[in-house]
Order: sequence, then C-alpha cells, then structure tokens
Amino acid sequence: MFIPDGSVSVAARVGRKGYGEGEDICIDAQFENSCSRIVVPKAAIIAKHIYRANGRTKEFHEKLTSVRGDHIVSGMCDVWQGRVLRVPKLKPTILGCDIIHVDYCLRVSYILDNQCRCFGLHLRI
Repeated sequence: MFIPDGSVSVAARVGRKGYGEGEDICIDAQFENSCSRIVVPKAAIIAKHIYRANGRTKEFHEKLTSVRGDHIVSGMCDVWQGRVLRVPKLKPTILGCDIIHVDYCLRVSYILDNQCRCFGLHLRI
C-alpha cells in the first residue's frame, strides 16, 4: 500500500481454504515497512452477516478473533511462520436460506497511526 512518505508491503498465505470450529489457521506472512512510521501487523477472522427482507439488504460485520504482531519500525520487516489463529465456536447457519447469509473470512492487515489499514487479503473460510 502506498503511503505519502513510503510504502508498506504485505504478502500472506494459509495452508488451505476450509477450516472448522476449534481448528488452527497457520498464517505465513511477511510485512515490510519502508515508510517512516511504525506499523503493527494483525490478522482477524471476520463474520459478515447479510440480511435480506422487503427488497432491502443490511450487512453487519463482526470480528470473532484476532492476533497481533510486534511493532515494525521504519526500514525493518517481520515474518510470520505458522502464526496460529484458532477458529472460535461459530453460530449455526441455515444453508440455502434466501434471507440470512453468513460469510467468514480471514483478514490480514496492519495498523498505521492507530488506524487499521487493510491491504486486501480476504480469504473465505
């Protein structure tokens, strides 16, 4: 992501696409800070609830669990090898329902100036 005084580079991957309750997601990621500010890496499991009724749609996002890394100062990088994020107990969903839909995704992001900046890794789990 481009920042006026430099850039922050993030590359991440996980072992597979599907996970169940109580399983561990092992995250491999590399964060490189080339800007003059301090960056804090993080990952979270996000639940996206979509409600449809009377021709209207409402979305609600909920952070279920998250993990944070150490501060990365300017010119440094951090590597996550197998950073564990456990899938919490999930609410039951109704498959094939037209009015309620729930998606779960893994979001890898970083905090810059106390604001969360996502770099775009949203993995459905």
